[in-house]
Amino acid sequence: MNPHLRQMEEDRALRDAARGLVKNDIAHLKGDVEEKGIVARIASSAMMGVGDIVGEGIELAERHKPASYGLGAVFAVVLGSWALGGGGSDESDDEDYAWDEKD
Repeated sequence: MNPHLRQMEEDRALRDAARGLVKNDIAHLKGDVEEKGIVARIASSAMMGVGDIVGEGIELAERHKPASYGLGAVFAVVLGSWALGGGGSDESDDEDYAWDEKD
């Protein structure tokens, strides 16, 4: 048998096997999505991600307690200054946008 013809038949068999696997995966996904909706799937994935982040944050804070207290204090100060109005300047920032106005 011609080596090119044999290679073509082997490639075709591999292609057909891969196509069958992809079709099975698609059918499985369709059934899985019908069983559990997309929104519920996204919500559960998000909750798992949040749980992982919180767990890692707690573990990191327990390993580095003095640093976590300092970071918590800095975060509280930044959040507090932002919540209370920021810079404390009553001046208007209109001059920052002077380039936008036409004389």
